[in-house]
Amino acid sequence: MKRAGALAWLCLGLSYTAFAAPSDPPADSRIDIKVDPAPCNGAVASLNDAAIIAVCDALIDNDRTERADRLKALLARGAAYQRQEDTDRAIADYDVALRLNPKLADIFNTRGELHRSKGDRPRALADFGAALKLNPQHAAARGNFKALALELEKIGADMGIKGRPKPPLK
Repeated sequence: MKRAGALAWLCLGLSYTAFAAPSDPPADSRIDIKVDPAPCNGAVASLNDAAIIAVCDALIDNDRTERADRLKALLARGAAYQRQEDTDRAIADYDVALRLNPKLADIFNTRGELHRSKGDRPRALADFGAALKLNPQHAAARGNFKALALELEKIGADMGIKGRPKPPLK
C-alpha cells in the first residue's frame, strides 16, 4: 500500500515536470541579471541626439532595466526627441516617466509646454497645475500657468464679443 502511494506521487511529479516549458531558464538565473546603463549614459554625455535615441531604446525596452535607470533613459530620450522637434514622441516618453515617478514637477512643466506648442491648451493647463501642486514655488510653471490662463481668458472674452450684435451707429 505504501508503495502504491509513493508511486502515485512519483507519477504526479513526473507529469508536472512534463508540462514545464523546456526553454524557460531556472527562476534562480533571472534574479541576478542586471542591465548595464553605461552605453545610454555615454550617449547622453556625448550630447548626440541620434545616439541617445538609438542606445537608450534598448535600455528602456528591456524588462530587466532597473526603474531608476529606465527613468533616466526616458528623460534623456524625451529631451532628445524634444530637441529634434518630435513633440509626440517626447510627450510619450514623458508620460511613461511620470508614471514611473509622478513627483517630477519639471517634467510636468515640460510636458505642459509641449502640449501648449501643439495647441492642446487644456492638457497644458493641467500639467502646469500639476507642477505647481507638486512645487508651488516652481517659477517656470507659475509663469506658464499664468500666461496660459490669461490667453484662455482673452479667447473667452473674444468669443463673448463676437456673439453680440454691434451697437447701432448714430
